[in-house]
Amino acid sequence: MSAEQPAPDPAPVVEAAPSEPLIYYTLTSCDEQEVKISSLAIQQSKTLDDLVGNLHFSEVGKPTEPIPMEKITKATLLKIVEWCEKHKGESIPVEDDTVQRNTTTPEWDEEFLNIDNDELFHLILAANYLDIKQLMIYACKKVALMAKGKSPEELRVIYGIPTNEEDEAAEKAAAEQRKAKEAQKAAAADAEAEKVEETAPGAST
Repeated sequence: MSAEQPAPDPAPVVEAAPSEPLIYYTLTSCDEQEVKISSLAIQQSKTLDDLVGNLHFSEVGKPTEPIPMEKITKATLLKIVEWCEKHKGESIPVEDDTVQRNTTTPEWDEEFLNIDNDELFHLILAANYLDIKQLMIYACKKVALMAKGKSPEELRVIYGIPTNEEDEAAEKAAAEQRKAKEAQKAAAADAEAEKVEETAPGAST
């Protein structure tokens, strides 16, 4: 009887560290709204996990200050927290180009990503900013599937790419705004010059 072949090594992951007792942090969105996230869920974001570690926010009994998320709205932040809380305690993918990954998206995540394009792209930007690797994998796969088999015109609509006419209209509007601002500045300068002349010594009364 032949010897059994050894099983292949699994893809490298970082095990989520235990968090006892559980601590909750406050994230402040760019629209100044607060969202709570647990210490176990925050480990899914390398950016946030490093931040709370470097600032010693994870010390038990230590007061935690709100963490500003200046680039993320409350709506997107709520989605980020929802995903992290759902996946808290799960292993986190490690960057290793030599390992082929299983990118099958679980049913819950497929439903979670069933949102409109604008929400999806804001979610991807936030996940990239916060370095949430597994969410980025699922979301980018969703975008790739959206693009599959689409015509250039359909892709333009999906990704919100403006037409040449829309670009020209935007440039024209911007040019008109610049001209209007320049005219306002010139008018203000003329008015200031007239005031100086009126108050100068020897000015006619």
